[in-house]
Amino acid sequence: TTSSTASGGLLALAQNPEQLAKLKADPSLIPQAVEEMLRWATPVKHFMRTCTEDTVVGGKTIKAGDGVALFYWSGNRDEAVFEDPFSFRVDRANNPQTAFGNGVHQCLGLHLARLEMKILFEAILDRVAAVEPAGEAARATSTFVGGLKSLPLRVTPA
Repeated sequence: TTSSTASGGLLALAQNPEQLAKLKADPSLIPQAVEEMLRWATPVKHFMRTCTEDTVVGGKTIKAGDGVALFYWSGNRDEAVFEDPFSFRVDRANNPQTAFGNGVHQCLGLHLARLEMKILFEAILDRVAAVEPAGEAARATSTFVGGLKSLPLRVTPA
């Protein structure tokens, strides 16, 4: 999942050069940028859960025992939660992304994944002047966890 998020984040930076420039100008934004990359790439597509008690979500009743599909990509583009959810912004301040799940089912590796991403982008930023797409990115075929299978980029060294 970390490699899927890193490649998805690199693609987003390549497609949004003003965001790369903003991040290079202010590396203190790296933690926020990592959260945005997690929200943007969302490598885990969905999970199934069983409702434990009757509840109402979005005006719909879900009864105890009902199966519920959680679509993380949808949650990470929820217009009721995120301002301008279809824009990639490295300085997004309010980012309750759901890429790691929530509650007792939250990913145990979330701290390591965040640290790996932070270190990766700290190492890349001062070595790269520009990144741009050099062809079409291809997604891996997957029904559960997925990301980019290939990401052709043109990198201009700093």
